[in-house]
Formats: sequence, structure tokens, C-alpha cells
Amino acid sequence: MTLGRAGVHRDAGLVNDAQRIALIQHRILAEKVKSALARAGLPIAATLDGALSSGVFVEIVDDERLPPELLLKWRVHPILREHFLEVAADRLQGDPVVREMKHAERAMNTAIIAILEFSGFSARVLEDERVGEILVGESGRSGAAG
Repeated sequence: MTLGRAGVHRDAGLVNDAQRIALIQHRILAEKVKSALARAGLPIAATLDGALSSGVFVEIVDDERLPPELLLKWRVHPILREHFLEVAADRLQGDPVVREMKHAERAMNTAIIAILEFSGFSARVLEDERVGEILVGESGRSGAAG
């Protein structure tokens, strides 16, 4: 163990620097993804609260893990979302408004993935506990000119 000035462990600074670098890389990826989607005309959800915004919500998966990854979720209009939350569980399958919401989410996920892949990102819909969300990363290949 090596100590720096004032008895502070020097390796702790390296971990913090590594964390800062990872966070910066995640934020850069998030901004690139948001820019690609905005250029295509898609709205970016402005708030954490789904009841207050619609559009693509962008979330950093784990700001310390590299390479950076994001989770994206299409947020339908708050009116559709509110209806979904109010419908009894046994009526979800047959409810026309819920079907409309799910159809919109699937269609927008397809559009989001197409836009991001064209822009040079990797993107896929998750099937695990975050089903319906899109996992996005850097693909390492060049897409369209920005």
C-alpha cells in the first residue's frame, strides 16, 4: 500500500479517476444517442417521471462499467400510460387502449433501433426483466455521416 501526501491512499484516486472517466464516456454516449434520435425527429423524454413526459427516455445502465451502455424506453403520451396503470390486471389483454399503447411501443422500438443502427450504434430489445426496453452501445462500426 502506498500513501500519498497527507496519508491518502493513492490508489483511491485512481479508482475515482477511472469512475469519472467511465461516467464521462457514458454521458458522451447518451448525448450522441439523443442527438441521433433528435436529428431523426424523435422527442427525448425530458423528465425522470413518466407521467410528465413522452418520447425516448435514456438511462445509463451502470456508469462505472465499460464499455458504456444505455437503456432506452419509448414513453407513450401520459394519457395512455395513466390508462394502462388504471386497468385491472385481468383486463389488460383485451383492453383496446392498452393494445394501442403496446402497439405504439413496439412500432417506436423498431424505429429507434433502425435509427440507431444506421447511426452506427448497436441496439436490441431486451427480453429479460426489462422486457421492451432497448439496450444501446457503441458498435465499433461507422454509420451515416453525422
